[in-house]
This record gives sequence, structure tokens and C-alpha cells, in this order.
Amino acid sequence: MSERETVRDDRPTARERVEEELLGEDLDLGREVARLSAMGEATRFTILYLLATDGETSSGELATLLDRRQNDLYHHLNKLEEAGLVGKYREGGDRVYELSPLAEAIVPQIFDSIRDRAVVA
Repeated sequence: MSERETVRDDRPTARERVEEELLGEDLDLGREVARLSAMGEATRFTILYLLATDGETSSGELATLLDRRQNDLYHHLNKLEEAGLVGKYREGGDRVYELSPLAEAIVPQIFDSIRDRAVVA
């Protein structure tokens, strides 16, 4: 066994480093990956952008903006809600969606970073 292999055996695995150094005891790697995965689909990414820029928006208005049937969007909205990225409430007969407090802390920064890259390009 080489010295290099011995050194590697003493170090934590990459996953252990992520869990210890980044996530700590309060966050779960699977949950964080699922959250990012939910954001990584084009329709859901667009919904998050609309909510981040326009604020609270009814499902009917989202359907109009996305040129989709309202019922077609519920799958995407539910995925975002399950990931803890959006919340909803009823206003009359409408479901109104908004970024969750968690999403408000991270989503605008992601879009700002993308916007900054687009300006540079």
C-alpha cells in the first residue's frame, strides 16, 4: 500500500465531509439534494422565477403565464411544495402560491447569480 493510499484511508469520505462540514446535524443530504432536484426541472425553475420576481401568484395566473392548463401545473407545484420551496393558501376559490421562507433565502440569490452570468456573457 502506498503512502498516498494510507493518507486517503485516514480522511473522511467525501459524503462524510459534506454531512459534517456543510450540513451539520440539522440538515439532511437527501433532503437538500431533493430540494435542488426539484428546482432543476424547466417548468418548476420558471415557476420559482415568477414567484421570486412577481411575488404571490394564483395557480390560474401561473397557468396563463406558462401557457399551460392549471391542472397540468399542480404536479410541479406539489413537487416544489414537497421540497419546501413554495407555500400556498386559499383566497376565495383560488390557490395562491408564494416562495417559502427557505426559498426566499436562497432562490433570489440563485437567479441573481444567473443574471450576473448572463450580463457578463
